[in-house]
Amino acid sequence: MKYKLISSAILSVFLSACGGSGSSSSSSEGTDTDSSSSDNSSSTGSYSGVPYDYVQYIHALNNAKLQQNNPPTSSSTSEVVDAGEYNGFDNDYFYLDSTTGWLTFEMTGDSKRSELRFVENFRTNTSEISTLSAEILPISPEESVASSGDGQEMTLMQVHNKGENGETDDTVLSHPLLRIVWDGESRTDDDTGDSYSNAYWAIIKTNAYECKDDSNPNYNDNCPDSYDFYYLADYDQDNATKFDIEAGDSTLIINVDGDEKVNIDITYWDDLYSYFKAGVYNQYEDGTSTVQFKSLTYNGTTLPSADLDSSSAPSDNFELNDWNLSIPTDDDNSGTADTIDEDDLSDGYEDFEYFYTNTDDGGMVFYVEGDGYKTSTNTSYTRTELREMLREGDTSISTKGVNENNWVFSSAPTSEQEKAGGVDGILDATVAVNQVSTTGESYQIGRVIIGQIHANDDEPVRLYYRKLPDNDKGSIYFAHEPRTGDEVWVDMIGSRDNNASNPSDGIALDEPFFYQIKVVGNTLTVTIMRDGKDDVIETWDMTDSGYDETGQYMYFKAGAYNQNNSGEDDEAAQATFYYLNNRH
Repeated sequence: MKYKLISSAILSVFLSACGGSGSSSSSSEGTDTDSSSSDNSSSTGSYSGVPYDYVQYIHALNNAKLQQNNPPTSSSTSEVVDAGEYNGFDNDYFYLDSTTGWLTFEMTGDSKRSELRFVENFRTNTSEISTLSAEILPISPEESVASSGDGQEMTLMQVHNKGENGETDDTVLSHPLLRIVWDGESRTDDDTGDSYSNAYWAIIKTNAYECKDDSNPNYNDNCPDSYDFYYLADYDQDNATKFDIEAGDSTLIINVDGDEKVNIDITYWDDLYSYFKAGVYNQYEDGTSTVQFKSLTYNGTTLPSADLDSSSAPSDNFELNDWNLSIPTDDDNSGTADTIDEDDLSDGYEDFEYFYTNTDDGGMVFYVEGDGYKTSTNTSYTRTELREMLREGDTSISTKGVNENNWVFSSAPTSEQEKAGGVDGILDATVAVNQVSTTGESYQIGRVIIGQIHANDDEPVRLYYRKLPDNDKGSIYFAHEPRTGDEVWVDMIGSRDNNASNPSDGIALDEPFFYQIKVVGNTLTVTIMRDGKDDVIETWDMTDSGYDETGQYMYFKAGAYNQNNSGEDDEAAQATFYYLNNRH
């Protein structure tokens, strides 16, 4: 689903420091004109925008569906959004807070929820360890439960049972194996005997019996003692607390802020499937909960990935109906590189030299040598690269111009926005660069463009990966080309210098990383994300670059655009994409 962003206020620099968009620069955010967001005047939090626009949540949202009592007065839970369908979605109970920039869940009433249900069902007795990690901050929870006459408990994370077959049937218990909760009332730790209030707890089921109803034929005499309570940490109103859940090898482990708090044998759960949940589920009589997630990491990664089948063509793994492809061949004898149009590309096209599916991991491979055919006589370098085509095969729409095939900035005149196929844009990609050139002119060696915004004649951004032959890691940088004036270069990781030393925090060949190129108004934001490392974010003010003027149109590009035409004949560049999503 594609949608339009509209310009909104730029979040301040401290948002990044709080974790809203990473660890460095400020970022600009858009809201969706078609989203289901309504007036949040009744919300405890402060509405900002669409969660899926924030890179640190994309992977989790691609793997979970949203369940809510919507409206809260409803007694039944609805599946509001399917996994991977969050483009443009937010509402009063699921949104981004404007102060922190964090994913926010909100819900009113007892036994009501706004939760992510991760779609994969897993077994806890296999060698594969399933993990869910989150940094969580309930907002003023004691105020939320102040009017409650029965209970003061909010469930924040769960490992929930899904029965012996992983399906909804008679074997499905009504109990989770684990709930991580905030509780305002006093509880006693079953391990130490100490009591705490206003604290986080792990509530763990100690057997696999059906214990909800003593009239159930599976009810067992041990049911009254079916739960153990483990104190995890005191509530900290100023800081998010990090919880790491690991389930596998018949063991449940919970770490809190890096310290192991629970490590128990769960062999009794071996015959059951389970799944993760995260959000807020109220277990108190009256009030509204607001819970913010600074981060949410599923199965050890935040890097988004498509659902990849290594035996399928790229278009079966990726949505390619609004792209065409340039490859460095000349089968049509035009004297320039061949273009594969949107319809052919999305109908299973592959070229097993230049554009194909990696049979090992299902990634979409772009391969290009330095001496192939080029897209025009004015182009210096070869490419195997996608070009965004919002017309989706409708050849009555020109490829050029401010029209339904291209997009404009929201800082452009209103008349231009009304004609365009999109306003502002986001390009998300998870990619590994597999090969770069090693010979040739010093300024060309080792560099390849992996993502762009192209305008009529210039490029608002070109994103480069570069690895020099003597270095084992590569650098990331981008170029901004204003319509008038000098081109600007911005180093993000390492240096683009021809004699750069090995970047200590660089990216090796074959190492996956995520990039996001985002434009809202005249603000360009480029984000690089890697597992286990801080996000790297740079912004550029394009107010004086001339792209907000009448007649200026944009389109994204992604792939491998080799930036070396002076190397030996067998020199080539290759990049493999594991995720690709363009949004407007």
